[in-house]
Amino acid sequence: MKPLLPHLSRPLLLAAAALALAGCASLGPATPERTVQERATTFWQARLKGDLPAAYALLTPAYRGLRSQDDYARANGKQVTIEKVKVTKVSCEKDKCLATLAMTSKPMIPGMTLPEITNYMDDTWVLDDGQWWRFQAP
Repeated sequence: MKPLLPHLSRPLLLAAAALALAGCASLGPATPERTVQERATTFWQARLKGDLPAAYALLTPAYRGLRSQDDYARANGKQVTIEKVKVTKVSCEKDKCLATLAMTSKPMIPGMTLPEITNYMDDTWVLDDGQWWRFQAP
């Protein structure tokens, strides 16, 4: 029976496989900055869509222990006037990260057409029992 790959292409195949595995190994475990960037993006996309249960699930366990999902919905409303949110930077200390957000909105003033405005704010995330959560004061 003839081999599927010619003898010379096996070393190339092995080299390609080794490079692929090395690339996966270099990703390593997620850094706090990467984890917070992903979770902050998920939180704000949920807020933009009005998916308050998904946003609420990313709040600290302490907040969720004090305030119900209905309390959160009443306090934060279903709609936001922000059109786009992008996490532009995350900086972390031991148990706290600040995610800098670029929030774009279009002012609604009757009779006027105004351009979009982008504001920046810091969003606080805290480490609790091995997981990063968005901090919100009760």
